[in-house]
Amino acid sequence: MVEASNRDGTLLVFAQRAQARLEVEAWNQHGERFFGTRIGLAEPLERGGRIVIAPEGCEPGIRAVEGRGRSEDDLVRADLAEARAGGGGLALLARRCHTVWLIERRSPTDTLALRLAAVMASVLLGPILDPAAVEIFGVRTARMKLDAAAP
Repeated sequence: MVEASNRDGTLLVFAQRAQARLEVEAWNQHGERFFGTRIGLAEPLERGGRIVIAPEGCEPGIRAVEGRGRSEDDLVRADLAEARAGGGGLALLARRCHTVWLIERRSPTDTLALRLAAVMASVLLGPILDPAAVEIFGVRTARMKLDAAAP
């Protein structure tokens, strides 16, 4: 599970859902179709699961995800990130999201975590927040980051 003490080491995906629930089948379908990535459930956990991310031509891996209700702190972080970027409207989109997903990230350049976040954000219709970098971005920027990190 994604530990509370490790939240700055996670990516946070805002979700336009009333409740956080694993949607692995939808994530997999979207991942295969638009990201060349298979996604599966390795292990269900109390508030999330351990998710297999298998991009075409790359080494697969497993990352933990944890879903919960959106907090006021999440919105403050989104507002700070947007202010740092000079605007863009993603913090307003975050306010329309009722839940969030924390995605385990093993390093600041963890492309498996970023790929999973991009797929989830695309399906769940919310922005991605990187609390460590104080950055909020959408699927398009996530794709650009993934392209830049490709060998």
